[in-house]
Amino acid sequence: MLMRTDTGGYPIINAAFLPIFWEHVGVSNLVTLLSLAAVAYLVFGPMRKMKRQEKKIKTAVEDLKLIQDLGKDVSSKLEINELLPGIMDAFVKAGKVNKGSIMLYNEETELLEIRAAVGLSDRAREHIKLKIGEGIAGHVAETGQPFLINDTQKNEIYKDFFQSPTQSRPRETILSLPLIVKGRVLGVVTLDSKITGEQFLRNDERLLSILASQAAVSINNAYMYEMAITDGLTKVYIRRHFNLRLEEEVSKARGYDRPLSILFIDIDHFKGFNDTYGHQLGDQARIHLCKILKKRTRSVDIVARYGGEEFIILLPETPKDQAMLLAERIRKYVERGSFSARGNEYKITVSIGVASYTSNMESGMELIRIADEKLYEAKNAGRNRIAG
Repeated sequence: MLMRTDTGGYPIINAAFLPIFWEHVGVSNLVTLLSLAAVAYLVFGPMRKMKRQEKKIKTAVEDLKLIQDLGKDVSSKLEINELLPGIMDAFVKAGKVNKGSIMLYNEETELLEIRAAVGLSDRAREHIKLKIGEGIAGHVAETGQPFLINDTQKNEIYKDFFQSPTQSRPRETILSLPLIVKGRVLGVVTLDSKITGEQFLRNDERLLSILASQAAVSINNAYMYEMAITDGLTKVYIRRHFNLRLEEEVSKARGYDRPLSILFIDIDHFKGFNDTYGHQLGDQARIHLCKILKKRTRSVDIVARYGGEEFIILLPETPKDQAMLLAERIRKYVERGSFSARGNEYKITVSIGVASYTSNMESGMELIRIADEKLYEAKNAGRNRIAG
């Protein structure tokens, strides 16, 4: 009998029931009943709305607290390789997704490159590199604005890099957010495949944009820290940072009985190379070597410039035999390679000393001393060889 109008929301009587009520309850009782119904609606209607509002507010507060807590965890790390997995994990938790990536802009290649990811294949991590404006992430980097798609089959910007053109596009919901600091786009976070199977909402965009802002500041801080501990020419770590990390790793090796090794590397006949070809080509030789060292080592290894043409690598969780194998691989790779400059190809070789931590060592400097002795042993034996 009682109904709500589609417009005003006030209770009204279906006129077809009025004769029945007049006959059985009388007009006075009917008026009383209608009055009680109206009062009930006026009291409990707003209460229901208030409860819904309270629930929305509670959810919003919980979401913001989660973002705040995740932001604190993220901002506690300064080194970029340690920071990015934490940021990715924060977005996975806050966005409730099982797939996503962080792409950062590489100023040397002028491409967006995947630096952290969840739910992506190794092939995708290695091969997907985007120009600004290419695909969803490239579009977000170009515009500096978030981009939300709830059906990738109907969006022309979406690009599947491994999908055959003859196959239909997968239907996905995607949210892509820029990482911006002071108007500068550092990269893009892209999330898809919500765990619940639901679509992204504008509220998700607003909430995760807060986390993106926090993440961008942390990444920028990591870049500034990296500049302070990185050699400007070769882009590997400076000696002071290496020494600090060495003592940390020696403490771990001593406390937990874990293996630890270092490689001490010197460019053979470097003074002669400099005198013959000039200092600019000498710099190119150093850069060439460091590119090889970074490519042939793990993200947990610490590659540093120790002197003019001397370089050193810290190898956590690496016993002596594995360090020797790595040293030989590096030596062969340098010997077989070359670098181009002034229209010519140039070659260098290296000698490498290898040392591993033992329990009777008092400090990391003793480990360096032994590696240095082994380096000179390799040089005295004819160069372009390893000793350990």
